[in-house]
This record gives sequence, structure tokens and C-alpha cells, in this order.
Amino acid sequence: MAPQQRKLVVSAVCILGLSTAFVWSRYYKSAAFERPFHFSILTFLFSGLALSVYAKNVLRFESSRTPLANGNAPTKSFLSDFLRSSLRLRSVSPSFALLTFCLVARTVLYWRTIRTIHCSWDGLQAFLPFLLAIYDLLELRPIHLPRHGHDTPGRATGASSVSVKYILVALLWGLAATDTLLLSERTTGAICPSGPHIERLIPLAQLVTLTLDAVFISHIGKLRQGNEAQSKTWHFLGTVFLTSAAILIFLALWSSIDRANFQWNVFLTWLAVGDLVVDSIAVVTAILSAIYLLGHFHSTLVSLLLTATSIFVYLQWRIMDGTMIRVWSNWWGLVTGVWLFVGAGILFYLSRTAAFQPKSSGEGVVLTNRYGFYALVAFLLVFCQTIFMSPGGFRPTPGPIIANARSESDAWITKAKKSRSLEEAVSEYRKRYGIPPPPNFDKWYNFATSVNSPIIDTFDQIHSDLLPYWGTLPSVLRQRTTHLLEHPYLSMGGIIIDSGKVDISPHIHGTHRWMMDVTKDMLEPFAQWLPDMQLAFNLDDECRISVPLDRMEAYREEGLKARGRLSTKHELLPFSNTQEPSWAKDYLNADESIWNEKSPWFVDRSKRQIFYEWISPTCPAESPVNKYRWWNRKAECLICSAPHMMNGFVSNWTLSGDLCHQPDLAYLHGVLLSPSAMAPSHTLFPVFSQSRLYNFADILYPSPWNFGEKVEIENNKSIPWDQKLNSVYWRGASSDGFAMHGAWQTFLRARFVHMATQAKMSIRQKSLFSFMRPRKDILSALRSTTSTPSSSSLEPAPPIENHLTVNVTFVGKFNRCDDRDCTAEHITFYGSPTAEPPPSLDFQEHWRHRHLIDLDGAAFSGRFLPFLKSASLPYRAALFRTWWEERVHAWKHFVPLDVRLGDLWSAVNYLGGPGLLEANEIAQAGRDWALRSLRKEDMQVYMFRLLLEWGRLVDDRREDLGFAF
Repeated sequence: MAPQQRKLVVSAVCILGLSTAFVWSRYYKSAAFERPFHFSILTFLFSGLALSVYAKNVLRFESSRTPLANGNAPTKSFLSDFLRSSLRLRSVSPSFALLTFCLVARTVLYWRTIRTIHCSWDGLQAFLPFLLAIYDLLELRPIHLPRHGHDTPGRATGASSVSVKYILVALLWGLAATDTLLLSERTTGAICPSGPHIERLIPLAQLVTLTLDAVFISHIGKLRQGNEAQSKTWHFLGTVFLTSAAILIFLALWSSIDRANFQWNVFLTWLAVGDLVVDSIAVVTAILSAIYLLGHFHSTLVSLLLTATSIFVYLQWRIMDGTMIRVWSNWWGLVTGVWLFVGAGILFYLSRTAAFQPKSSGEGVVLTNRYGFYALVAFLLVFCQTIFMSPGGFRPTPGPIIANARSESDAWITKAKKSRSLEEAVSEYRKRYGIPPPPNFDKWYNFATSVNSPIIDTFDQIHSDLLPYWGTLPSVLRQRTTHLLEHPYLSMGGIIIDSGKVDISPHIHGTHRWMMDVTKDMLEPFAQWLPDMQLAFNLDDECRISVPLDRMEAYREEGLKARGRLSTKHELLPFSNTQEPSWAKDYLNADESIWNEKSPWFVDRSKRQIFYEWISPTCPAESPVNKYRWWNRKAECLICSAPHMMNGFVSNWTLSGDLCHQPDLAYLHGVLLSPSAMAPSHTLFPVFSQSRLYNFADILYPSPWNFGEKVEIENNKSIPWDQKLNSVYWRGASSDGFAMHGAWQTFLRARFVHMATQAKMSIRQKSLFSFMRPRKDILSALRSTTSTPSSSSLEPAPPIENHLTVNVTFVGKFNRCDDRDCTAEHITFYGSPTAEPPPSLDFQEHWRHRHLIDLDGAAFSGRFLPFLKSASLPYRAALFRTWWEERVHAWKHFVPLDVRLGDLWSAVNYLGGPGLLEANEIAQAGRDWALRSLRKEDMQVYMFRLLLEWGRLVDDRREDLGFAF
């Protein structure tokens, strides 16, 4: 090889490696790969045009070296020559149809795989060198490269012998690579449904796609190394790519007949457009480099460069997030890791020349040892990197987080009741919030102290909720409240407070009337001290108000100005007796036709994804949710959870609810993916809700479910900790969204139940070689069971061994789903379409178990407060936040879980084993604090203060109102 040509080859190898590494480093974060048709069309167009331009340059070079027959310059255009040569090549070459079919078919199969990525197998790309070697061996066509000169008589036999060796090594290397990826897999628990569903065929589609890639690469290698003029080859390949792009464009247009497909195909975000352009250019660069190298190296070597680069980029991810140190601390994981490197070195040796040209035995031994030695050194370097750069060590525990949480919680509780008199409470209020307390603050203080409220001074939640409403005129707030109550189809319940009397709006469905009845009972003890007002309560589970960030910041800025003006007032007034305009009441006497009135401010978004329409606009432009899309619902996004996690455990519960840094959750929560009932608005309407997502602006109030004691611990049903079963317990329904088009496969509750049924799976059992008996590891103590107690009575159980078990299942039939998905859920969780669901148990059964799991449903879970009071240990995985978030503290009163559930078994294994004493302390602290701060009286204290603040907000003279001695 000439020096100039050698430089070009080395440059092509570097470009191929860098572009492949770049693409794989962005693979899960780029919106391009979520759109296989868009991405493939753009990539094939760019590739075809680039190949055509290169062919033109090659043609010019060849023409400059070939004298013309008549001595005159050619008069025909390049374009006509290109089209003519392309048409001639298409007519004579059977490879054209094969290569075009490979490109189009692999795009369609890849699209199908992406749609149900959670049913795919990671690491299958590692078998590409193996498939290429098999394909070339079957063809029995030795490759002739100009630089190798003539063949020797024994070449075919020698090449065949080396090919067999290569195939064997490539097979073992592919198994090791796939097994390493499986062992290091960090999944969200997304479910591949059981039964005869097309999703089960995704691994087969992956293998077919890989075979198509092998055929495509092999044929291009033969074209590049053939005797055909290189300009014609480049022309030919350019035509293949352009034709494939044209076929895909036709298929995309044809699919756009469906409205949903039309919207997906046409309406692209700027983020998607940018990713498509960047990643298609990167892939085109890799394609051109690979095609060039296929003219100098055997296809197996080029495929090995591609495959090894992608796998080692993946390993770097897993090293940095602390996964590989756990994999390689297991002897089997270490064996596969060593072979992953050594096998790659041997494969590079075997494929260093085209057609596996054999060398002398002495040279072969030396080279093999050298390549193997280099690979082993590389593994040792990477292993050292793993040890020194992995966060958390081999087996991190939440111990440091628990200790820190205790000190922070104790400090908060002490500060929450700092004031010992009304004068101190008023002074502390001004110091904390910069404004005077609302009128009748003395009545609130007397009420709070009369019920021994442990919290007097800290009500940051209320001020945070109401700050945006300070930026809206009082008259506008009153008008918007009336609008909500004038449109009862919005599922709003009204409370009217007039002269100290509480009434309920008449336009409420009977199924929700109890909520307003309970709310009325909550308000009546202190209603006499409240100004006249009307309140709109959200009767649906889902939250309602999502205001884009720029408008929300404007509201808050204006609100701070209004509060600033109030802070300067020295003469404070009580609540006004009248408002202008006054509260409207005409709707109270409206007939049933009021149910037909539609609001232009709210839209129906039920049974469709809401994340990018209702979450992204509430986040800063530079936040991850607006910078990239994590489309792989199977793979856990560790960079998304990193801001609120430490060593694999939730360290900041408040931040864990903020969706702005968690784009992957778009597919991992039923309310975000397919809510059962969702009617949101981008306008700041004053809606009172029991819970809300972090990014919504609903005003939180104590839930009627908890105040009405819908679920409580019955008398004499409490069981001491040492007599409880050391088991993980959960019973419930799949209520966190409406299941259609397979959406349930990534719902929070479904993923949790599926994980629980797989609780006995260990790190070794995830291996391809799971038939080998595994040693104990992180989940070795878990046993999965759905057994029920033999008696319905809850007599204290006798003392038990601390053997941890799992008792988790859905109960009842699935009904929030379409027919296909209902059947799929039934088969997946109950075994067959005709299987009887497990029976519902008495709710009091929970108290027999130490580890109780609380999960979001369609909104917050109403069972969490009873869990706190039970002296069992509550684990909470939730995005919805409630009124008591600031007073109940993670790791002090309950165990927080990330909604991806990647920390579930680590936390359970620790707190059900070596951390059992800490588990008992958390459970007892939660119970004691709940019995002090989460009583019905505490809910009334919160509600009283909230409505005093709200009464000031809707008063036209609010910047003059305040409590004065």
C-alpha cells in the first residue's frame, strides 16, 4: 500500500470510529432514532448525494488519465452520464434489487423494533462479524485485492480453515458481548406482553435486520474489491441509496392517510429536526468511511470496527454510572468481560487481511499472542478505570442518606413550631414571607394551638402555590372561579362561603358528591372567620393547570411586586364586605342545560401522551426535557435521575418530582402517557386539587379521601414490628392510565408488579447462560409469593425469621383498557385469558407486613397516610405531590423510590436485611409523626390558613389587608 493511500486508510478508520462513537453516545438521547423513517430517508438521501459527488470526482480523475479518442473534450453533461451509467448498472446488476431491498426492509424492521423496544434484546449487533463470516463462507468466493498479487494453490483451503476459526471465535465473542450487555442492563421494567402478540417476535426482527446488514455489507465489499471501474461502483451505490430513499418516501406518504401518522410524519419539533440533521450527517460520515474501507479490508474487519466501537462506548456509560463494577465483581461477569476484549483482539488478528489469508505458523503464534496481549492490557486498564471511577463502590447502601435525612428532618420540625405566642407567630410570619399575616390570623392561631398543631410557622407550600395568583387581578380570579363553576362538565365541584355559611354547588355528579360533602365538613368549624368566597375543586384525579414557563415567571414576578407593595403598608385593613364586581351566583339556579356548556379554555387530552404539550413548556429552554428525548422506554436513563439520586438511591425527594430533568418519564407513567381523564388548560385558573404533578399549578388542599377516613387502621388491628411478616406487600388495580396501543406496558403499577414476579431473578440469571447455577447476590434473599393468610383475622403473628418475601399482585379485572390491551394484561399478569383474578383481601391485611409499597394511580395514592400510621415501613414511588409534602420527610418517615424503580430491590434488600434496625426506626418515626401532624385536625389547620390567604388574594384591596393587633 502506497504511503498516501495508507494515510487515507488510517484517516478513514479514525473517522469511522469517531462517527460511530458519536452516534452511539447519542443513541438513546436523540429524537432522530425515534423516527426511523425520517432518519433513514434523510440518511439515504445524504449518502446517495455524497456518493454521487464522490463518483464525479473519481470519474474526472479517471478521465484525466485516459486520452480521448478524438482529442476533444466531452460535450455531454455529468448528470446525463451519471443517469445513463446508473440505469445501465441497474439493468445488468442483480445486486441492485438485493441492496435496495436490504435498505428498505431493514428500515421497516427497525421501525417495528423501535415501537416496542422493550421487547428487544440488547447486544445482538455483536453477531454481525459472525454472520458476515458465515455468509462469505457459504458463498465460497475468495476475494482478490490488487495489493495481494496472485493466489497460491493452497489459498482456498487455508482461507476456509481460517474462516472456520474466525466463525468460532466470532460466535463466542458475540455471545460474550451480548451476555455482558445483558448483565449490565439497567431497565425500567417495561413489559413485553405474554401470549401470542407480535411484540414477542421483535428479537426475530432484530436477527433478520442483522442478516440484512450482513448481506448488504458483504455485497458492497465485493463491489468495492471487484474489477469494475470505481467510478461506476460509486455511481451504483449512490443510486441504490437514492432509490431506497424514494421508496421510503412513498411508504411514508402512504401511511400518512391515517391522521395520527400524518401528524407524526409532518409536524416535527425543532429539537427533532436538529437531531435528524446532526445524526444523519454522522451516520452518512460512517457509511462513506466504511464503504471506502471495504475497498481495502475484508467486510468482517470493517464490521468488527463498527461493532466493537458501539459496545465499548456502551461499556463507558456503564462504567460511569457504576454498573460495570457490580457486573465484574461477579466471576461470570468477569469471565465474559475478559473474553470481550481478548476475543476482539483475536478477531482483529484473524481478519487483518482479506479472505483470511493464512500466515506461517511461527508468525501466527507471535501475532496472536501480541494481539491477545494488547487486548488483555486494554481490559486491565478499563477494569482499573471501573474501580476508581465508579460511584458508590461495589455495594452502596442508603446509610449516609438516612443519617443526613434525620438531621435535616429534626431541624425542620424544630423550626416549624418556633413561635410560642401569637406575637411571635406574627413576627415569624413577617420574617419568613415578607408580608403581614392575613386578617383573622389570630383566629387561626387560636384554632391551631387548641388542637396542638405541631406546625405553626412553616407553611411554605401554601405561599409557593399562591404566589402566581398574586400576579393576577382579584377580579380576574373571581371571574375565572365563576367560569369553572358555570361549566360543570369540566368536573368541578363548588363550595360557596357566604356570611360564614358553607354551601355546595348543585351541579355535581352523584359519584363525586361525597367529596364536597366531606370538604364542607372540613370547613365548617372555622367558616365563620372566612370572607365570602367561591371555590372550585377538581373532582377528577388528574391535575388541570399547566402554565408555560414564560407566563408563569411573569405571574410570579408581578406577584412578588404586589407582595412587596403590601409589605410597606403600616395601616392594615380587615377583609372587605363587598367586591366589585361581586361573586356571580346566576349559575346556581341554572337548569340541566348547563351541562352542555363548553369551555374554550380547557381541552380534552384523555388517552394520549401529554408530556411534550403540557410538561415541556413549563420547563426552561436549557433543561434536559427541551434538549433531548430519551425515547428508549426499556433502558433506564441514569443521567435523567442523577440530579436527585446518590449512589443509586433517592437523595432529594422534592427534586425527584421535577420532570424538567427527566425526559424519559414521558413513557414511564400512565398519567403522562395515556391518562384516563385529562382536561387541562394553559391558563392560570384557580383550581383546588388533591394532588398535582410538580410542573402543574393547581392549588393543593387536604384530600377528602383522607379527611373522610376512607381507609384507616381499624381498632385493635395494629401489629408490633417484631410480629410483622418480613415481606413486601402490595395489592391494587391498574388505575394509573388508560391502556391502549400497548401503553400499559410501561405504566408504573404494571412495571412494579412485573418486577415483583421476577424478584427471584439475580444478576447471573439475567445471563444468556442462566442454566449455570448462580451464586448469591443482591436479590438472593427474595422469594416471590402471592400466598394469602389462612385466616381473615389479624391476630398478631408469632415471631418470625427475617427471611424476606414478596407478596404482590393485581386484583380484579382490568377495565381501564381497550379489548386487546385488557386481554394482554390479563394473560401477562394472570396467566391466561380465562384465569380468575386473585381475590381482593381486607385492607387490614396490610398491617401484617413490614414493607408496604405506595404507588401513584391516576393521581396520588390515598393509602399512604394509613401506611404511615401502621408502624410498617412505607415505600413511596410517586410523581404526584400533595399538601403534606413539606412536613413528611423522605428517609426519616418513609423510603422514597425513583419511579423508574431501579432502586426498589436495593432498598428492599438493605432494609429487609442488614438495615432492618434502621427500617424499624423509620417506620416508628413515621407512625409517631403521622399521629401528631397528619390528623384530621391538622388538615383543618392547613385548610383554614390556606383559605385565609386565598380570601386575601381575591379581595380587591388585597395590598392593604393584613392582621394587626
